[in-house]
Amino acid sequence: MLVRTFVLQPITIGMAPESKVHTDDPIGTAAYRRTWVGIPVWLWGGSTSESTWGPLTRTATYGGVTVTATAQVQSLTWSSGDGQTINCGVGTPFNALTMADQLAVDSPTCGFRYQRTSGSGTFTVSASTTWVVHWNGGGENGTIAMPTTASSAQVRVGELQSVNTANYGD
Repeated sequence: MLVRTFVLQPITIGMAPESKVHTDDPIGTAAYRRTWVGIPVWLWGGSTSESTWGPLTRTATYGGVTVTATAQVQSLTWSSGDGQTINCGVGTPFNALTMADQLAVDSPTCGFRYQRTSGSGTFTVSASTTWVVHWNGGGENGTIAMPTTASSAQVRVGELQSVNTANYGD
């Protein structure tokens, strides 16, 4: 009964690249995330709280027995949409101001790099949180697996190519 009082929510996806309107894109004017093959993608829980990350504790008394239960995220699995899957914690938010003078820096805690384009479509990045509840009461204790919560975001992955030419005039 106590476990039913937990309202567990998926995390919001924090991700660099951020979602914005790309005016150079002929497809449309809707906001989306865009990155390039080989460029680091940073991932983090966008707004963590008790209901999205835990711990979330509830106590109740049933028939004279007091039970305390605490829900928390056991694992966070990120899927890139192109077949890559990683398990990491809540991640480190990207800060454009502090990273302005650095090029292609990997996240210190959670991220990946796309190895191919998304073609004319997008990849679906997803974050799946696996929850567990630890409880104790009446001299007993245990764990209860909870349903996984998930959220997703779309990212378009393109490719940049450069051409080097010799300058014979110098």
